[in-house]
Amino acid sequence: MAAKPTLSVVVPTYNCAPLMERHLASMAAWTDLADEIIVVDSRSTDGTLDLIRSRLRHPNLRIIERDRGLYQSWNEGIAATTGDWVYVSTAGDTIERAHLLHLLELGQRTEADVVVSPPVFVKPDGLPHRDLCWPPQSLLTEFGRGGAVVMSPEAVQYLAFQNCPSAILGSSASDLYRGPHVRARPFPIEYGVIGDTAWIMRYGHETRVTLTPSKGSTFCVHEKESKLSPAQAYELYRRTLEGERQRLLNDKTGPRSRLGKFFLGLDLPIRTQKLRAEKRVLWYSKDNRLINKLRWVSTTLNYLWCNTLLKARKRSTLTELRTESGWFTHVNG
Repeated sequence: MAAKPTLSVVVPTYNCAPLMERHLASMAAWTDLADEIIVVDSRSTDGTLDLIRSRLRHPNLRIIERDRGLYQSWNEGIAATTGDWVYVSTAGDTIERAHLLHLLELGQRTEADVVVSPPVFVKPDGLPHRDLCWPPQSLLTEFGRGGAVVMSPEAVQYLAFQNCPSAILGSSASDLYRGPHVRARPFPIEYGVIGDTAWIMRYGHETRVTLTPSKGSTFCVHEKESKLSPAQAYELYRRTLEGERQRLLNDKTGPRSRLGKFFLGLDLPIRTQKLRAEKRVLWYSKDNRLINKLRWVSTTLNYLWCNTLLKARKRSTLTELRTESGWFTHVNG
């Protein structure tokens, strides 16, 4: 009889006390499933850590205090884990006990490196938020046939670049990572808040992903501490896409013989995102409003044309993916 897989839980926090009441109440329903819980707090000053110490009970609870750094905290917490599987429980994002068990069972059965599920979007008070249409749901619609599907590393790498700047991982609080796999592959820290997007772009060619349509987790949509301007968002997108593509091209151990299939060609998607950023800047500009509005019309028309071409190209590649033998395997039960 196979031994029961062990589960490690990482809870990264920073000044999130208002979100932690509901978060800790949700965790209480499943903490007995965890073999260890590691809290990584970035020196909160709002009582977050005091709340955790008073409310979170577990025989193998460890608290790490470190300087600020979003994915640096994730990496330090994950590196300290020992479990067969790792769950990252981010502040305000909840998961049901039955869903966590489902991810564990499905991960073991399909021998996945990551099990991905679409979240339900909520506001900070737990009330419903509109669906943000993240990639996991659209990929399930395209390839799932109503059930779970296993994506080969080739398909994962291809779709990771195609869906940038969104991540095919969705929210890590809706996912489960195989422990040895994620411990050996730290999250990139050079791309700010989209380290999980860069993670799957960087390691997709060696990562087997199982997508499940089951929903049992929430993602809390709340105001970010620092919001990127359209120009900053575009620059981050361009830098991530070009940087990770070049890294993969330079990787002599990577799938160099198949790289041609992994990329759409970057000129069109980058130009589309640049035009999108430019039209937003022009629309909200307070100077030369008439001139800017006229430029906005021209830029918007160019954007719509490029976006139409990009969507057509994506539809074509999705059709091609369906014909690739072994790229998608449907899961029974």
